[in-house]
Amino acid sequence: MAAKIRVVMKSFMSQSNQVSGLLPFTKKIGLPESRALYTVLRSPHIDKKSREQFSMHVKKQFVEQTAKPHELHKKFFWLKRLRIPGAQFEVQISFKTRLDMARLRSQAP
Repeated sequence: MAAKIRVVMKSFMSQSNQVSGLLPFTKKIGLPESRALYTVLRSPHIDKKSREQFSMHVKKQFVEQTAKPHELHKKFFWLKRLRIPGAQFEVQISFKTRLDMARLRSQAP
């Protein structure tokens, strides 16, 4: 039984240089970045044609890692201690198990 740990990181800065020291057997996948563009009037009273534009870029990265059940404690500790300023993490854990149908049928009343 193996667990997959998936981490989606979002930040305003590039994480490619900041995510160093990842554990071995880690897949890094870059996700598309989103951009929001805001337009603001420079003067509230006159010059409606005079405007400023601001943009906000959010960069995303997907990190996937496999772990055995006895390794999960170390990996959680590593994820809690990982400090990247200005980054937001979303952690998903999934287990793949195999059902033994013969054993289930023998236990059924």
